Amino acid sequence: MTKDFLKYLNIELYQDEKMFRYNTDTTVLGSFLDKMIGKSVLDIGTNNGALLLYASHFGAKELNGVDIFEEALDVAKKNLESTGKEFHLYHSRIQDLEIEPKDVVICNPPFFEMNNVTENKYYRAAMFEETMPLEDMFKAFRKFTKDNGIIYTLYPADRFIEFFEMARKYKLKFMKLRFVHERNKPYALRFVVKMKIGPMTKLNIEEPIFINNGEIENIK
Repeated sequence: MTKDFLKYLNIELYQDEKMFRYNTDTTVLGSFLDKMIGKSVLDIGTNNGALLLYASHFGAKELNGVDIFEEALDVAKKNLESTGKEFHLYHSRIQDLEIEPKDVVICNPPFFEMNNVTENKYYRAAMFEETMPLEDMFKAFRKFTKDNGIIYTLYPADRFIEFFEMARKYKLKFMKLRFVHERNKPYALRFVVKMKIGPMTKLNIEEPIFINNGEIENIK
């Protein structure tokens, strides 16, 4: 196990070398979060708890994480103990989880389609969508988000249409949307989105986020 620091927050983060380690996607999504003072939060696929540390930094009161690997939750427990916040960790598939809805749901999902699949079970679960297909993620959003709650997630830009149609199907509307670009590449890499329950109406796209050599140029 190594001890690192979350970028831009200088918060200690323990990570297991054989498991999926936090990356630029984690940093972008974590930095995209808004203030959530006094809110309850669920992080789907929490791994080492990095996104819950961001949520804690932004004022969340109750931290909840679910993951299919018990050993990942052991690392998350070590990280979350330092927050002094109430936290609960669940060893479960999201499809089988039964808990009360929360004020905020966060998910950095597995989104790679099933080709060239790695044999490392931790990376496979974190990266490839067999563990949580897109529709299962949206079912979880509706199940675990309070009626007036907020959802934050990230997805590949080249799958935006698929994601948008799923949001319309499950009656989730976009509140904030930003595309993520790497400098010197012609196309957007990802998008981050804030959603809440309600019919999709107007779509307001905010300024892009630019990444240069692994560093975010404009976090907020």
